[in-house]
Amino acid sequence: MKTEYFNAVNELKNWILNNKVIIEDTSYRNEKADIKTFKIQNISTEELQDIKSLTNNNLEDSYYYFLQEIGTGQFFIGEYFAKFELYNLEQLKNYNALVQQEIEGEDEASEDNYFMIGSHLSMGDWIGFCTTKQDTNNFDVYCHEYPICEYAETSNELKSWRSFEDWIIKVVKTKGEESL
Repeated sequence: MKTEYFNAVNELKNWILNNKVIIEDTSYRNEKADIKTFKIQNISTEELQDIKSLTNNNLEDSYYYFLQEIGTGQFFIGEYFAKFELYNLEQLKNYNALVQQEIEGEDEASEDNYFMIGSHLSMGDWIGFCTTKQDTNNFDVYCHEYPICEYAETSNELKSWRSFEDWIIKVVKTKGEESL
């Protein structure tokens, strides 16, 4: 894992401990500052082991490290909603069963397998890994407008594949503003 990733996780951890990050300070104009908050649940060592078992320990180490250091929940909550949510163990089980049902219900069979770890709440998009993609850049935010069987092809066309680690670095660097 990159030093920049460890720094990003530490910065995010500090924001979570203070339950806020100031996106834009407009107090000098006598306006309310744009502040985002967090609703995070720490996970136990046992729950982390259960998640590793559920995922066959097949996801990026940076994801498991993130869960250990940060936890799960809602990130960058604004006035109306959070930017994204990362799932806890029970949600991982439920939502990935739903993804599997959607795959089985599609007219065209998907050649790829996915493990979704969250949702992007501004658009309703899945966040997760393409577990059949052998590249370290196997993570994306998948557009809800496409059937699952087209996720990999669409990500290829958009050149939007990245690692979880790089996604977190960018999310923290932009204070959650660039999370798609």
